[in-house]
Amino acid sequence: MRFLLLSALLLCFTEVYAQSAQKKIDSLLQVAETSTDSTRLRIYNKVSFYYIFNDPPAAKNLLQKGIQDAQETDIPFSEAELTNTLGIYFDVSGKQDSAKYYFEKALNISKRHDFKIITVMIVNNLGMFNWNKGNYQEALAYFFSALEMNKTNTTDEGNGTYLNNIGLIYQEMADYDKALEYHNQALEIRRRHQKLSAIPASLNNIGICHLQKNELEKAETFFKEAISTAQEANENGKYYDALVNLSNLYVKQKKYEKAIPGYEKAIAGRDQNNIDRNANVTPIANLILAYISLKNTERAEEYILKGEALLDEFPDTRNASVLFYRNASEAFFLTGNTAKGSEYLDKAITLSEEIYSAENAEAIANLETKFNVAEKEADLATTRANLAETELKVKQRNTMIYGALGLALILGLLGYLFYNQQKLKNRQLVKEGELQSALAQIETQNKLQEQRLRISRDLHDNIGSQLTFIISSIDSLQYGLAGSAPKTVEKLSGISAFTSETIYELRDTIWAMNKDDISFEDLQTRISNFIKKANTASEGVEFDFKIAEAISKAHTFTSVEGMNIYRIIQEAVNNALKHSEATTIEVLISENESTFIIEIKDNGKGFTPDEVAMGNGLGSIKKRAKEIGGELVILSEEKKGTNVIVKF
Repeated sequence: MRFLLLSALLLCFTEVYAQSAQKKIDSLLQVAETSTDSTRLRIYNKVSFYYIFNDPPAAKNLLQKGIQDAQETDIPFSEAELTNTLGIYFDVSGKQDSAKYYFEKALNISKRHDFKIITVMIVNNLGMFNWNKGNYQEALAYFFSALEMNKTNTTDEGNGTYLNNIGLIYQEMADYDKALEYHNQALEIRRRHQKLSAIPASLNNIGICHLQKNELEKAETFFKEAISTAQEANENGKYYDALVNLSNLYVKQKKYEKAIPGYEKAIAGRDQNNIDRNANVTPIANLILAYISLKNTERAEEYILKGEALLDEFPDTRNASVLFYRNASEAFFLTGNTAKGSEYLDKAITLSEEIYSAENAEAIANLETKFNVAEKEADLATTRANLAETELKVKQRNTMIYGALGLALILGLLGYLFYNQQKLKNRQLVKEGELQSALAQIETQNKLQEQRLRISRDLHDNIGSQLTFIISSIDSLQYGLAGSAPKTVEKLSGISAFTSETIYELRDTIWAMNKDDISFEDLQTRISNFIKKANTASEGVEFDFKIAEAISKAHTFTSVEGMNIYRIIQEAVNNALKHSEATTIEVLISENESTFIIEIKDNGKGFTPDEVAMGNGLGSIKKRAKEIGGELVILSEEKKGTNVIVKF
């Protein structure tokens, strides 16, 4: 009876395979209604796996129904298998906490009943889970373990999955030659066994490695083949991956207008079909780059908002987040929003440092060594088992031929059902080469900082000490020339005063050079010290320095902004002292709707701005205001004083 049922199922599957994908699913569900409990549950699992990538809500409902059915009919094999597939559903949907829970639950059921085939599949899925979270060390350990278990317990047909995943980890670590070695092995196995649903994934991965090695013609060939084979196999997820990869190649060639349609088609398809939506972070990041390269900042900002919403929904997407934050920072810098640009660049740097550490490389090397030793032992055990199996088959050939035929048919059906569900998602994460570029920028910034500190020390130690020596020498000359011509003594006094002022200017410059940013409180202290010195040196002039209470003391400026603000105030006060004949000078700093306002007022003789040419002092103020993106306004009337206003 079982043999007749099995034959009927095989005929149904042969007929179904020639029909469209949906007709296949409908036929399988019809067969399930008249099948035994275990066969029905296997069909539920197969159909659910298809639904995960094409109709996720239907997948969830069917899986929950199947698990309940397996528990009621006491079939732990199907319970473990369906629970594992439910974990895949949650992983693909981006709900990683739920995915981990069901993977571990399935693993406990499988180990408890010693289901070796399901155990190796779950171990692989746990590797995928850790890989998605950026835990490469743990992911590679799971993949090596799965490959070792598969070589011991099953045929080489399933090795393609684990070889592919190991290749992907090496790909993430930028060891592209080694990644190609594993990917080519996986592709050869998948082609030999006609794994139509898995071939596009291997083609994608090989194309990515060639792209990273700058072998662009080879990469384009593999990506286009991946697109066509994914369409033929009705593999939507892998089709979108291939579109993204081909667009990545066009971006590398700076063919941005050619890259944009592929990215946008993949994003829309994933959103519409709810397939790997968290994988859209990478194409969104690359669309931002493409649009800012085409000077279309409005479209770039639209995708920044879309990317932020996606990261809020999938906060564990760490690798792609690095690329998104880096490209978004460039967009903000391009539009002049330096604060937001710096914030996003800092996020990219922090995430990249968390993901890639020096310890990872050593740990991975240890894992591979451990696996190679275990693999040799597994090969020896396999050889012994094969010899024993051959001897047993020779002894039982004449008496067990019909039983062996029936067993072969059963195993063929189980193999068909089992291996057909290996339609795992394959996403392309942030490319290591681009991340290395970001890290190189950080290293360059550190070197510039070191050079800046070295220059400031040289200025202080060498030029500062030389200027001090000049002052000392002039003072000695003045003492030695006591009683000489007054003009000579006056000239020496002027040189001494100029040199002293130069030292103060040098100290101000060193102060600014040694800071990446300058706090408002620090700038306030610097201005106060200058005004006190001016007050001491200027008899008959009263100074007043006021700062609006609404201004936050925690506000910071860049070193360039801080130095320019200080110099503007210094220049304006010196101009008032030299030319205005004022008795009061006021310095006021206020803020109005995120605009800083600096005013330097005096009650001096004033002048008519239109009738007076702008000298070095006012010219310097205008230039510095422009450097900080500010506006200079000069209000003055004769005998009514002058008001120099800078807004930024």
